[in-house]
Amino acid sequence: MTEPMFVGIDVAKDSFQAASQPVGLNVSWPNNPEGWQELINALSDRPVALIVLEATGGYERALAVELVQAGHRVVVANPRQVRDFARGLGQWAKTDAIDAAVLARFAQIVQPAPRKQLSADGSDLAELVRRRRQLTDLRTQESNRLPMVRHPQVRRSVQKMLKTLDHQIAELEDLIHDHIQSDDGLRHKNGILRSTPGVGPQTSAMLLSDLPELGQLNRQEIAALVGVCPWDCQSGHYVGKARIWGGRKEVRSVLYMAALTALRCNPVIRAFGQRLREQGKAFKVVITACMRKLLVILNTMVRRNEQWNPHIATQNP
Repeated sequence: MTEPMFVGIDVAKDSFQAASQPVGLNVSWPNNPEGWQELINALSDRPVALIVLEATGGYERALAVELVQAGHRVVVANPRQVRDFARGLGQWAKTDAIDAAVLARFAQIVQPAPRKQLSADGSDLAELVRRRRQLTDLRTQESNRLPMVRHPQVRRSVQKMLKTLDHQIAELEDLIHDHIQSDDGLRHKNGILRSTPGVGPQTSAMLLSDLPELGQLNRQEIAALVGVCPWDCQSGHYVGKARIWGGRKEVRSVLYMAALTALRCNPVIRAFGQRLREQGKAFKVVITACMRKLLVILNTMVRRNEQWNPHIATQNP
């Protein structure tokens, strides 16, 4: 068999279904190390061009790592994009076998570019950053509940939970810091990012863990990847407002907070934002433009291996 094979894998908690285009693979295995090895063995003598899995809340991560380590090109696709593709094919039914077949056709027709894979150290950092974000979200929820609580015992319970979460978040921040400092590559890139006014340790850690492409793409590509690139909405005589869409939500969230800080303490972003406000731009337009400009500047700094320089923003990165 010499024709390139495109593989789609639908992953659930306890099992995963694999299918291929051209048809030659249609089987289910348990979602555990034994099942992963069965799949790798089944693909070992086949000309696999690309493997596409659908993001399923984390159940797909371990399998994706195993496939990458086995030397395969792997893409973890956005479920909404795959679902829209299936509807475009007229496929409305949804089962594990059908979903795997759709993913295989998606891989064959669309052929999405594989996301840059993290090293083992990068994967560990991503897990630490992800856990910190989860605890921060929990702390926000508890903090929002506290003003509404009237019962003394319930109030003490919420306060105790907040104290516990603060302690665990602080521990994770120490672990993240130690992890970055223990790796020469991460420490160097972190130094470049942290030299920028407005970029703190949380923003830097998120960029290091969830945006490994930083410094390797051009300004348009990195903006589209994160989701701060406005998309036009026009048809005939109708001209709608351009809107941002898609991208990596977690990166965009920390970039939003970094842009808010940069509007106060970063002279380049502050001047840029002031100019947009003087033009009568709405706040959402201003902050999105500042997020994009800050991201492009960081991308250029990492690519050039240079620390913060105000003149870098006046150039054409």
